[in-house]
Amino acid sequence: MNNLLYARLAKTNLSKNRQNILPYLLSCIGTVVMFFIMDTLAQGSGFDSMIGKDTILTVMGMGTYIIGLFAVIFLIYSNSFLAKRRKKEFGLFQILGMEKKHLAKVLFFESLYLWILSVGGGILLGILCYKLLFLVLLKLTRFQGTIHFAFNWKATGNTVVLFAVIFLINYLKSLHQIHAAQPIELLHGEQEGEREPK
Repeated sequence: MNNLLYARLAKTNLSKNRQNILPYLLSCIGTVVMFFIMDTLAQGSGFDSMIGKDTILTVMGMGTYIIGLFAVIFLIYSNSFLAKRRKKEFGLFQILGMEKKHLAKVLFFESLYLWILSVGGGILLGILCYKLLFLVLLKLTRFQGTIHFAFNWKATGNTVVLFAVIFLINYLKSLHQIHAAQPIELLHGEQEGEREPK
């Protein structure tokens, strides 16, 4: 089986499981939007003519770290829930003859597609929402400032890297679940109760 076949199979899987995948994808996009906008604001975009610029940037920088930490915890937990819902599907693939290494490649392409859609869609939506949120910020702080958006490459790079790391962690966790379990266990995995969080 070549990589193109794995890529097509991953695309088909995502399409067939859209009822489970779509809420996860939307939550990923929403988290990307929040992080991208906060990091763009933290880079100083739009605050040049404002009094108290340094204080605002410090607060925005702290906000970026908080949202980044929230993104890591929230998306890893969400992915664990999604993986549990799909255990039966993975078990069925193995019973039908697909080896674990083949399943790992399908999972890789699924993760890649979800990462591209999440980061691409989140950054585009973040650019569209930036001016609106900047207006809200000006109203809340009662500062006088001009609204302008300069595409910030540093914020974009930070967003791409952070969510690449999150999706890589989720991919490795999914691989561990598949390799540690037998096909029969995966078939009944959806019926398992929730474990107490650490």
